[in-house]
Amino acid sequence: MTRIINRVGDAMLARVLGREEAGACVPENGQACACVASDGYCSGGVYFRRYRQGYYNCTGACVTSTSRSLCYVKKAGVC
Repeated sequence: MTRIINRVGDAMLARVLGREEAGACVPENGQACACVASDGYCSGGVYFRRYRQGYYNCTGACVTSTSRSLCYVKKAGVC
């Protein structure tokens, strides 16, 4: 319960002061989280979505970037 209250309080403080001033990053900042949808590509008329290793950002969202390691590729539709 304390962790949730701290996280909500930090997020509110970050919105008011701005992240740099508040120093209000969540404790999990930088740690690995689930695989997250990243970029994609077309091949043979099929669109494939790449999923990459995610990490927690300062506000606690699980995000990724194209420089992160690839988890898997999944068909996502047509081009």
